[in-house]
Amino acid sequence: TGAVWAWDLVIEETTVEDAGVYECQVNTRPKISHPVTLNVHLGGAVIPGPAEVYVEAGSRLLLTCWVQAPPKPPGPITWLHNYAPVHAEGPRGGVSIHVAQEGARASARLLLTSVTPLDAGNYSCQPEGLDAAHVSVFVLHDEEPRAMHDDRGSSPSRHDLSVLMLGLLLTHRL
Repeated sequence: TGAVWAWDLVIEETTVEDAGVYECQVNTRPKISHPVTLNVHLGGAVIPGPAEVYVEAGSRLLLTCWVQAPPKPPGPITWLHNYAPVHAEGPRGGVSIHVAQEGARASARLLLTSVTPLDAGNYSCQPEGLDAAHVSVFVLHDEEPRAMHDDRGSSPSRHDLSVLMLGLLLTHRL
């Protein structure tokens, strides 16, 4: 049995410039080598939950974004609404933004009170120099979605819904 040797390559405080192919070589005849590809990810933003958020007009909207930027703390985080910066002291009023940092992680919360149809659209959490996270917000005007109303403006009966479900079930089986 032969001896087993192991060599480790340690790169401390890894940066994007460290990415690439590294090769471990053993100087034998023939030469033995093994390439290894190092990919470095900077981190970025994540907004937990669904990509589409539905909120009733008049209620509040709270969006939370998590940012990870190893090995150092992330830079400034900006909330955008339809690609325009959101400011707590802006003309809309009822907006608060809270950012907390702990090491290489940060959270950014955006709170809108008394949501209106003008608040619908695309929201982005953009950390400086990192990938952004996005969510689409839809503002509902009625207590029930439009599809739940018939042309008389009233809600369908349970009988109507049962017939509809039975029709869908039979159509699906065909």
